[in-house]
Amino acid sequence: MSTKIRINIPGGLHHIMSRGIGGRAIFSDDDSKRFLLGQLSASLEASGHRCYAWAVMDNHYHLVLRAGDEPLHRMMRCLNMRFARYYAKKTQSSGYVFQGRFKSIATQDQGYLEELIRYVHLNPVRAGICRDLTALDRYPWCGHAVLMSHAQSDFQNTDDVLKRFGDTSAKARTAYRDFIQAGLTGKGGEDLWERVRDSNNEAHRTAEPHCWVIGDPDFVRDAVRRSTDRRLRISRCKAEGSTLETLSAGIAEELDIQPSV
Repeated sequence: MSTKIRINIPGGLHHIMSRGIGGRAIFSDDDSKRFLLGQLSASLEASGHRCYAWAVMDNHYHLVLRAGDEPLHRMMRCLNMRFARYYAKKTQSSGYVFQGRFKSIATQDQGYLEELIRYVHLNPVRAGICRDLTALDRYPWCGHAVLMSHAQSDFQNTDDVLKRFGDTSAKARTAYRDFIQAGLTGKGGEDLWERVRDSNNEAHRTAEPHCWVIGDPDFVRDAVRRSTDRRLRISRCKAEGSTLETLSAGIAEELDIQPSV
């Protein structure tokens, strides 16, 4: 099977999803969820990525991240690896813990971030874990409760999210909750939600561009072009035997930078 396409846009939004192998409930107890979130907090702080939304289910988790300069796959690989070691020790088991690599969808900011947050934060309700929005308001394993100030998180960027809904915290929380409530009645978001579901379908991901980047046509074309250019540059450097040292020396020579002594 060919490697799944993954687009990384520094400074861009990305929806991340990682699932237990075979749908296994690898986060079925609170300790496992707590361990994952602790590792996520440390990973975000070290990498510079920012988290806008998250939900930990029994057999998978969702994140909405704004990428920093470091490629997302570096943080995600380490995060899942650390949890896999924890899970293997906890359950005295061996073998794969996650179902392949994490899935990532690059997403346009304007007009899409709010919908993506709503999609992720309604997961516990759609799965029947929370019976309604009132229960979700205080559900500890989802960023919605943090935005509603009923839970705390040292890694979730709540200020940037709430600013999109109002100019004061009170107004923003009211508008945000109304926005989430509208998602339960099917008012808005269906197109993006369908694209996210398609992304989780292995047969679609290798053939459909909307499964790895979401936005208007110009954004999709630009994201694919930038990702393709980056892959070609990396491949060319590898073919030419370039290293970090030789690339740095070339840049210094071009800019007439004298080496330090």
